[in-house]
Amino acid sequence: MTPEELSACTQVAQKLRVDGLQLNQLCPRCIAITTINKKLRVDDAVDSYKTFMKAISDFSINSFSDIYANFSDFDTIISPRLISYNVCGLDSLGRQIFWINGKNPVTVEEERDAVRAGWFWFCAIHSDNVSLRQGVTFVIDVSSSTEKIGNEKKMQKTWQSYPLRPQRILIMGAGYLKRLFINGLVSFAALFSKNKVLERIRFATVEEVTKECGATNVPSYISGVGVGKEGDVAAWVKMRFDNFPEPKLW
Repeated sequence: MTPEELSACTQVAQKLRVDGLQLNQLCPRCIAITTINKKLRVDDAVDSYKTFMKAISDFSINSFSDIYANFSDFDTIISPRLISYNVCGLDSLGRQIFWINGKNPVTVEEERDAVRAGWFWFCAIHSDNVSLRQGVTFVIDVSSSTEKIGNEKKMQKTWQSYPLRPQRILIMGAGYLKRLFINGLVSFAALFSKNKVLERIRFATVEEVTKECGATNVPSYISGVGVGKEGDVAAWVKMRFDNFPEPKLW
């Protein structure tokens, strides 16, 4: 981190403590990602961090101790929930592609574990200098998503609370009815979010996404020649997480 980034992150941590957050609710990695995604605007980063913590508290996740659990259940609980994500290559500007395959809707019983797994993926996707500072390309494949659980609005509100800075959001494989449903979810979640990235959402075909990202950069189940084999996701997340040094903020 640059001195300017470290200073801004330290200020965010201090303000969060003044606002009443406990040390176990402060994660240096999350503070760093949030602050840099907010372009070092300290007050915006504080607000975004608190919004995220409030959203995950709905799932009885009240601290980062609840998320990490000392990594004791990563292989048994977190790893299976990472099936919703796919490892990709980089977009044309060298940023990570944040890919959600939409094949596995989150059941009510799985909500808490899905939110925990989402944090690990979120952290991993930002664990390089380019993606951390320039954002990511966000792709959601809804072509195979048919089952409705009833918790979609609740989960969408939570996902939009993550301090993410996608440069573009491509929703792939949505027909007319799905587009209406997705627009409804986004509109509902927007009531609870000031996230300007909602304006960057675009519906796209498989061909358009493949062209924009590159056939060798999308998951192999899309192009046949892409990256990301079955079972790679958890190992990739662990590797990326280990490569993200925790900044010293206090």
